[in-house]
Amino acid sequence: MRPATSSAAFVNHVLDVAEQYGCDGDWLLHQTGLSREQLSDSIVRIPMRQLRALLELAALSSNLPHFGLLVGAAVRPGTYGVLGYVLMTSATLGESLNMILRFGKIVYDSPSSQTRIVIGDGRVSLEDQRISELEPYCALHQEALMVGWAAFGRWLIASHQPMLEVRMMHPAVGEPALYEHFFGCPVQFEAGCNALVFAESTLSTRIQGADPRMHRSMLLEADWQLCLSYPAFSVTDRLRALLTEQLPTGDFSLKSLARQLAISPRTLQRKLAAEGENFNQVLETMRMELADHYLRRTETSIMNIALMLGYSQASSFSHSFRQARGISPVDYRKLLRAR
Repeated sequence: MRPATSSAAFVNHVLDVAEQYGCDGDWLLHQTGLSREQLSDSIVRIPMRQLRALLELAALSSNLPHFGLLVGAAVRPGTYGVLGYVLMTSATLGESLNMILRFGKIVYDSPSSQTRIVIGDGRVSLEDQRISELEPYCALHQEALMVGWAAFGRWLIASHQPMLEVRMMHPAVGEPALYEHFFGCPVQFEAGCNALVFAESTLSTRIQGADPRMHRSMLLEADWQLCLSYPAFSVTDRLRALLTEQLPTGDFSLKSLARQLAISPRTLQRKLAAEGENFNQVLETMRMELADHYLRRTETSIMNIALMLGYSQASSFSHSFRQARGISPVDYRKLLRAR
């Protein structure tokens, strides 16, 4: 499994905000094992554990428990590196959201979460969905992420339109009124997921800095950075990362995933075999790991879990789960709740 990382550009942003609120930046870097030289290259990958440590130390040092909110509220294009410039040159807000799905790992990349966009009933839910417990949950990081999405989106379309709804999985770490003031709506803490909900009509809003020619250049740069940042990952890890993104869409055939990895299906199968794996084995293992998480950590219905895992019917999911675990998903969830 790939390590959880963040871009040096975002870590630099956190450090800048900390210093603005009176923290000693050099002390924070020393305490977290980072250096300014290390952060001088904006595309260098920084372990997520060091980002979490930086956020937590900055919150304590500044005596600002809502430090994550402050980090998110201050984001600008450079905060997100090339992704920021991809977003600001997109044509509409809807297009920029799709760019987050495509290139979001340039800023944050964790095997424990994935970004989803759910549209229905005139509403859009932009979600950071928890899919495993491999990485510790960090409320400060989550708030920086969610607030950053909202702040940058408002900046892109030059509008401070309030959210319809905001949900966060953790208890409030700062004064709830501060969050409600920023989002323009009540914030539900200790919710089942992390999500920003806003009007679907907002998706068609034009972005102020839209520039088709520059956008094409930024897309090429973003693709290059992804290739540069992730060449050392095993094919199995890269396939697992793609599966977490593609399973809910239903587009996870061997041919489709091989194309996204820029290799032929036969080469993908050969490389997996060299690592002691095969495509179906990786697919089913990934499905069962995600199923275990959804059943253990969420209230999502069996039917919806089946759909998120790429099954067309709940019965197909139940059959696969029983074969893998020796128990039905319904009984497995009951067993977990009885403990």
